[in-house]
Amino acid sequence: LRERRVEQQEPVNMSLKMNIANPATGQQKVIELEDEQKIKFFWDRRIAEEFHGADLDAEYKGYIFKITGGNDTEGFPMMQGVITADRVKKLLEDGVHPCYHRNKGQKRKGARRRKSVRGCIISGDNSQVNIIIVKQGEQHLEGLTDESIPNRLGPKRASKIRKLWGLEKEEDVRGYVVRRPIPLKEGQNRKKPRTKAPKIQRLVTPVTLQRKRRRKAIQRSRSEKAKVEAAAYAKMMGEIRAEVR
Repeated sequence: LRERRVEQQEPVNMSLKMNIANPATGQQKVIELEDEQKIKFFWDRRIAEEFHGADLDAEYKGYIFKITGGNDTEGFPMMQGVITADRVKKLLEDGVHPCYHRNKGQKRKGARRRKSVRGCIISGDNSQVNIIIVKQGEQHLEGLTDESIPNRLGPKRASKIRKLWGLEKEEDVRGYVVRRPIPLKEGQNRKKPRTKAPKIQRLVTPVTLQRKRRRKAIQRSRSEKAKVEAAAYAKMMGEIRAEVR
């Protein structure tokens, strides 16, 4: 008689970290769940799914949360669009898939690599779930809604600077960049305080317009030159064929 081998299933992870972020205040807090009922509440839920906080705990009555991601016990991240609760290997590309970033030595753009990712469905193999507060409830949560943390840096893109200050498209945004003061080090005596400002991205200036006109002019000259050379070549080939006849 053959002995039947019973496959031993790996024990389900019965501890889950809930990483809560509040975009309105800029605060973040990690809560470790050990209650089996609360942990199983997240099972079979997906990324981008919203749920009421009262279904998880009475403390979160009135709150609405949204799942944004998570990790499994080995640290592999969840990926949106992979409709499974298991870990799979996907062919990822930098700039297209958020779970893949190019290495420093990988200079060639567009290269793809096969990476292991966790599906977008939460299961017992997850060790962390990332959620954000979509709607604030009745009670204040310590470390999430009791304090407002201002942004350390201002916007960098020209369109976002215009949106922040309500500027028109014709106005110059270079005078509206948020500058960050640099504190003095010990022993330094400087009368004028130093500040840092980001380099504005996608800024349209007369110089950029001039460069664009130059590129267009070069393209036009090359196309005209190619047409002239093609016509001369066709004329030459016609003369050669006429001589052969």
